Amino acid sequence: MELTQMGYEFYPQAIANVVRAVAKDFKGDIIVTENGIATADDSRRQEYIKTATAGLQECIADGIPLKGYMHWSLMDNFEWQKGFSMQFGLIAVDRSNMKRTAKESLYLLGSMATK
Repeated sequence: MELTQMGYEFYPQAIANVVRAVAKDFKGDIIVTENGIATADDSRRQEYIKTATAGLQECIADGIPLKGYMHWSLMDNFEWQKGFSMQFGLIAVDRSNMKRTAKESLYLLGSMATK
């Protein structure tokens, strides 16, 4: 089983499963406010985004009122229990000089937003 830097299972299908479970009982609009993956391998982040958003598109096609999706996180950030060691961001941050570098996953997600 593949694990993320946080020790969680690599399971991008989970977000669509959760949206479907919520939609069974909650009849209002749904917004995903935080979904992402901690990994140093941006190709895995890209695969995660592709699979997770494909599942969410299927939810919408099935009539679930999913109105928004927010990826976690824009930049590599400070995680309360793990410090700066987790790499969630679509933009890498070099802590020695604060230089920010866009990852390919940022362009991937951005290209999805323009369709």
